[in-house]
Amino acid sequence: MLLRSCGYTHPGNGYSLSIRRMKLRYAFRLYLNNAAGERVLGKGGAQILEAIKEHGSIVEAAKNLNMSYKFVCDYLVRMKKRLGEPIVVTHRGGLDPLKRKGGGGTALTPLAGNFLREFESTQRLICKTLSSRDKTLILKRASSTCRNRRTTRRNARC
Repeated sequence: MLLRSCGYTHPGNGYSLSIRRMKLRYAFRLYLNNAAGERVLGKGGAQILEAIKEHGSIVEAAKNLNMSYKFVCDYLVRMKKRLGEPIVVTHRGGLDPLKRKGGGGTALTPLAGNFLREFESTQRLICKTLSSRDKTLILKRASSTCRNRRTTRRNARC
């Protein structure tokens, strides 16, 4: 048995096992799906709903998230279509219908509020569970060591 500084080398096959430590973390994507299995809410949708809740406006939410107004509206329409119920309630403001200035806004429906709360609580629970499982793992990796240093077309990787 040959021992090298990089790890154990098996004398017959020319491969060595390199041992090193790595800090690994879990990552995940969370989605709420409807009964048909279609995605209704993910991380981006939750950010959109949270921004609408905070700013009371689709325009302000889109600006705050660096998203286009059209993208946010299309996302809300897609959510409404997949759920069969409205996600937001909008109202026009202003005293004079021709001047449309001030007073309008957007609010989340109770359904959207429930979805947002459920998504955030599930995300917190999963993050808490997975963060307790983050480990430093000892990895054993096989790497080729060429005993014959002559390079040929057939054995060009040596």
